[in-house]
Amino acid sequence: MNKKVLGLVVAVIVVCASVVAFLAASSLAPPQQPTGALDFTVSGTSDCLRFLNSSVPTIYVPITTAANENWQLTINCTKMPGGANGYTDVYIYKGYWNGGSNHTCVSSDLYPILSNLQSTDHQIRLNSPFTETYGSSTQQSYTVFFVVPPGGQQATFHVTFKKL
Repeated sequence: MNKKVLGLVVAVIVVCASVVAFLAASSLAPPQQPTGALDFTVSGTSDCLRFLNSSVPTIYVPITTAANENWQLTINCTKMPGGANGYTDVYIYKGYWNGGSNHTCVSSDLYPILSNLQSTDHQIRLNSPFTETYGSSTQQSYTVFFVVPPGGQQATFHVTFKKL
């Protein structure tokens, strides 16, 4: 075999192996939340509260805390279908999930992790926010989920995540 061809083959193999190693390493690294506090408002409408209905609009908040830091997540409902009687349940995933767009997805997007979602036993209502503090001696990632409440009217939530 020609030395030039052999050298080219070896170079191609080295480049391919480097690309594969880089892609594998970056896909194994945990996704990171942008540094700093979160402060955003998200809205949506829904006709169904059934979480397992594949098209139910769902809101998610992926968060990561650094080691030895405490952060507080607060989700206030500023507009709720059903007024004071309206509510939505809150679920948590112990991991970082960011498979939607602009903090919204549909419930079928969550089917692959559905068995790992846990109820927080909390309901978001008007004048009754969800507030939870996250932090540990090690870095932690969580994703908080809740469905857009039914009623065919706009629901609006203000989400903040700030360092304590």
